[in-house]
Amino acid sequence: MTRPHSVLILGAGLAGLTCASELAAAGVEVTVLEKLPTVGGLARNVERGAAKFDLGGHRFFSAKPELVDWLRTLVGDELRQVGRKSRIRLGGRYFDYPLRAGNALAGFGAAGSFAIVKDYAVAALSRALSNDEDVSFEGWVSSRFGRRLYEIYFRPYTEKVWGISCSQISADWAAQRIQLLSLADAVWQAVRPGGDKPKTYASQFWYPAGGIGVIGEILAGKIRDAGGKVHTGAAVEQITVRDGRIAEVVAAGETYAADAVISTIPLTRLGALINAPTAALNELSYRAIRCVFLVLNAGQITDDTWLYFPEPDVVFSRTHEPPNWAPELAPPQGTSLCLEVFCNEGDRLWSLDADDLADRCVTDLARLGLIKTSQVTEASDERVPSAYPVYRVGYKAPLRAVRERVAEVADLYLLGRTGAYRYDNMDQVVDAALALARRLTT
Repeated sequence: MTRPHSVLILGAGLAGLTCASELAAAGVEVTVLEKLPTVGGLARNVERGAAKFDLGGHRFFSAKPELVDWLRTLVGDELRQVGRKSRIRLGGRYFDYPLRAGNALAGFGAAGSFAIVKDYAVAALSRALSNDEDVSFEGWVSSRFGRRLYEIYFRPYTEKVWGISCSQISADWAAQRIQLLSLADAVWQAVRPGGDKPKTYASQFWYPAGGIGVIGEILAGKIRDAGGKVHTGAAVEQITVRDGRIAEVVAAGETYAADAVISTIPLTRLGALINAPTAALNELSYRAIRCVFLVLNAGQITDDTWLYFPEPDVVFSRTHEPPNWAPELAPPQGTSLCLEVFCNEGDRLWSLDADDLADRCVTDLARLGLIKTSQVTEASDERVPSAYPVYRVGYKAPLRAVRERVAEVADLYLLGRTGAYRYDNMDQVVDAALALARRLTT
């Protein structure tokens, strides 16, 4: 691989900024193009008056010490460890996440717990006697943990988040996102006290005092300090491929060229710009979210990191209270809440008037007994398109076709959750970005 003299990076999310910062520090001429007015992508902060919010709450946790060291060096003394406490609401009750024995048995009762364990054992035996390969999320979970556990835990929340049946979600999702299945491990632990705690749980995570957006802001500053350029408000409009290479990129009316291009923008958008097969692009999609931000004249609502709401009659799926992550995010008086409403671009929830959506959220919170409507002093929202790649059954073939088209273009690289169409955690995104920077400079 020839070391590039200049690199153009599409998208100023965590992946693009991390890679750009490393390349700029190594002496590469770097230009980053970002369509939004601010950097950070999904890992950015949104200010509403004197309160700051994350887009759903992004934690940094890694089993690789070198990645934690990278973050600690970057953020410095402002990096803190935050304890994790989460609960999920099922059947009108809140269960610990992960569940504890007493908490679970109090909710299920001895008979219910025994039924779960029995179903689990039957599923394990059936799986041992079968060589069938699981195709869907539904099949993967049911064959490993039993139908009862699948129906109680995994189906309601998963279908609410993705907006499709679990039978349409690829088994790859279950295999890749083991943390989704850790709740089942927790139930098994709850009804079998004394066993090892599930390894997929992190009791603490790293978080900057000023919010997760601090990471992107610091990275952008390092890029500029090293002579690189970060252009915001610069949406990619056109890509010209000539003789198997990217000849130029047009963004916000300006033309850019470089020896190599790294794309972190939605793969479907990039694919359309470089003439990837339309049929394949139509088979790939992303799930969107709307984050509803509430400022409240109230004390702490809960001490949870996250609360999960699988019920279909609750418009939001997950909430978090920013001051529980960092007190600096709170308004001068009171507290704040961020509520995640999962949707698809253009659908009913995506198109719903902001005031109407906020009213629905506030009404649901009050009905659940979490707040009083009179406590809400400010409400707003932020639409987040292309937030999560959707792993539908059969997604591999169209994804392969699009990636093959990308591979035909010399010195074009995919990076990040959105760009690579891979649902990675923050540490995995950083790890891949650092690795790509090393590949290009050594």
